[in-house]
Amino acid sequence: MNDNSPILQNQRIPIIDILRGWALFSVVIMNYCTIYTWNNHSIQTETDTVTSLIENILEVILGSKGWTLLAILFGFGFSILLRKISSSGQPTNLFFIKRMLWLFVFAFINTLFFGGDILNDYAFMGLVLLLFYNFDTKTLFILGITILLLTPFLQSFLGRHHLLFAPKDRDLFYEFYDKNTFLDHIKANLIMRYKWFLRLSYSIILHLIQLGCFLIGAALHRSNFFSKINNSPKLLKKIFWISLSFSIVLFFTQILIEKYEWEFNTYYNLFYPEILFIMTFITTGIIWMYNAGKAKRTFSALQVIGKMTLTNYITQNIIAFFLLIFLKVDWPLYWYVVIAIFVFILQIFFSKWWLKKYNYGLLEWLWRCLSYGKVFSLKK
Repeated sequence: MNDNSPILQNQRIPIIDILRGWALFSVVIMNYCTIYTWNNHSIQTETDTVTSLIENILEVILGSKGWTLLAILFGFGFSILLRKISSSGQPTNLFFIKRMLWLFVFAFINTLFFGGDILNDYAFMGLVLLLFYNFDTKTLFILGITILLLTPFLQSFLGRHHLLFAPKDRDLFYEFYDKNTFLDHIKANLIMRYKWFLRLSYSIILHLIQLGCFLIGAALHRSNFFSKINNSPKLLKKIFWISLSFSIVLFFTQILIEKYEWEFNTYYNLFYPEILFIMTFITTGIIWMYNAGKAKRTFSALQVIGKMTLTNYITQNIIAFFLLIFLKVDWPLYWYVVIAIFVFILQIFFSKWWLKKYNYGLLEWLWRCLSYGKVFSLKK
């Protein structure tokens, strides 16, 4: 029977932490830009050229690419963790349910500071993912792809029947948000997370996309995907070029649909297919560069911050709450982006300093202790 303990730092897969770091960078940029829209939702002036350009560039490169990548990595980590628990002879279901319940606790705390929290969804869909643990690799992959291919049909169907949005809950969110007191901001965040986010575009469509990504991530682990692409560069390059080609086609198709008011999206919404192909193209490009030995310092920085994803994610949101939400700074969009990059860089230096002294990030360590029901050594 193997030891029932967390994965050690020297047992981690570098490229997984690098991808987590990149995803976290995408998330902090887009979250801070989201807060910009909250702070300026009542301003009726026309968007200036610079702001519009920044919004369009960020939406194409980063918009929804961070959380979809994190969802795949969550599925990958889920498979690693449960296989380790299973090999130790421990009851896997009970352990993972306990782990997800504690993640709900972290998610609730994070929601107090940022209503756009994603941890609630990982905890909830993690419990759903548990139902698929005993499926074989091929079935996991087929189910994941099928869900991702069919969900845009459902999204269009719900859209045609005007069931995707909840304007009353949105207005209630802004009613508290605009009062600009500490408690009202807390209430606004809770309303967004547990009321406004219950609209069908989020509670059904996003969660289905998330589940599809989870299943593919688990299948990638079961198939030893990252080992295979290290030994087969042609496979990696093939995925890169195919996803790039589809990204270009879908990007320009969306432009034509909008320009000529085609009704294609009313029957099959291309929003998530475009996101997933761009995310795949960027991810495989990162892996390709890493395997080629390029940008070593950049990848080292992404790797170290990726080892403390939970701690850094929640810290980003707490900083945003006090600096951007509570103070309601009157800054143009590019300053929100600059602040996000600055916070991310600070977290890189902090993560490097922290991991020299400690085995885990603070919240990662606490989550492990609560999940396993025993105290692990934090300090090296």
